[in-house]
Amino acid sequence: MTKAGEAVANARQLLTRLSGHRVVRNAALMYAVQMSSYVFPLVILPYLARVLSREKFGLIAFSQMFIWYFIILVDYGFNLTATREVAVNREDSAKVSRIFGAVMGAKAILTVLGFLLMVGVVMAMPKLRPDLDLYTLAFLGVVGNLLFPVWLYQGLEKMNEVALRDFGAKLLALVAIFGLVKGDEQYLLAGAAQPVASLVCGLVVLIRLKSLGVRMELPTWVEVKQAFVQGWVPFLGLSAVSGAMISNVVVLGLWSTPVEVAVYSGGQRIIIALRTMVAPVSTALYPYASQKASRSEREAMEFVRRIRGMVAVPFLVCGVVMLVGAPWLLPWFLGPKYVDSVPVMQIMAFIPLMFSLVQIHSTYYMLACGYDKEWMRITMTVTAFNLIAMTLFLFTMRGAYAIAWTSLLTEALGALIYWRFFRRKWVSL
Repeated sequence: MTKAGEAVANARQLLTRLSGHRVVRNAALMYAVQMSSYVFPLVILPYLARVLSREKFGLIAFSQMFIWYFIILVDYGFNLTATREVAVNREDSAKVSRIFGAVMGAKAILTVLGFLLMVGVVMAMPKLRPDLDLYTLAFLGVVGNLLFPVWLYQGLEKMNEVALRDFGAKLLALVAIFGLVKGDEQYLLAGAAQPVASLVCGLVVLIRLKSLGVRMELPTWVEVKQAFVQGWVPFLGLSAVSGAMISNVVVLGLWSTPVEVAVYSGGQRIIIALRTMVAPVSTALYPYASQKASRSEREAMEFVRRIRGMVAVPFLVCGVVMLVGAPWLLPWFLGPKYVDSVPVMQIMAFIPLMFSLVQIHSTYYMLACGYDKEWMRITMTVTAFNLIAMTLFLFTMRGAYAIAWTSLLTEALGALIYWRFFRRKWVSL
């Protein structure tokens, strides 16, 4: 056999081994789920940008970011703590059922509180009050988040149970938008399609729980309280990180107009779609990293060093492409109305890369190894920086560009600090 033939044969063997590996398979399935959650909206984005005015487009973008406050509240860090608990106890179906009941009970309480808080905030703010119907429809996405226990399937490493159903539900949302939304008159339908799809997906997946051997049990208050306690520290950190990013858009909307939100969202939505492509890898690898960390911190660190380049390099390439190609790509993608979104996309081009580095050193190492408090302190530091930078930039430049620079510098600072913590620990071990 020639050297070329041997190389092809070796490549085939490698691909066969990788495709059968549990982590690779779970990552691929998570990408399927992520595609339905973010790529479909990315397909919808250019259509809505053309059929809706910038004012209505910006209003929908604002409502979606505003509702993320309540999605973060309902998640409460359970995607980390509950996933970790399920991964460790997945051979004990009775224990998993108790974990599931406690977490779902806690999330149900938070969902009710979140809805009451949402209505109260909207009614208290004259600028938001006229669009209460839009925010109420958007809140259906929070209910869908409650009913869709991705954290359970992640911990059990059975993502094949949900990937196809999630894909189908979001496909229905895409069809509904393309079929029903023709102009500003249907902007409420445009705002409701994706939350309704999330709700449908959650209901379908919840019905299939018995196939996992998980029973729906009424939890005790002690179990619910324990779930709250376990998720508290990660919740503070995650809400600080995600809340800062969301607050940037919300503050921009309150500071300026829906049109300015549309200018920012025109470039930001593409960046976010790429940024969230980090999540499938992170979700698939986190249980694997947790198991390694339970055996040895050194083993977890070696794992991080092995996969760091593979995770980060694709996002570096994407950053270069967006930086150079934005003047041509964005007007082609969204239309000429959004030419002033080009600088937003260029400023934020390397945010997906920075976020991948944050995930590598914070989630795969710090959280997997139990450095929850240290992780929270770093996160709060980065959040404080975000607030200071946003305030300074909003008074010195156009709103959309001010938020873009704030987001980039905040993500870069986080990546640097998490890497330094990892490096110090590596040297000391």
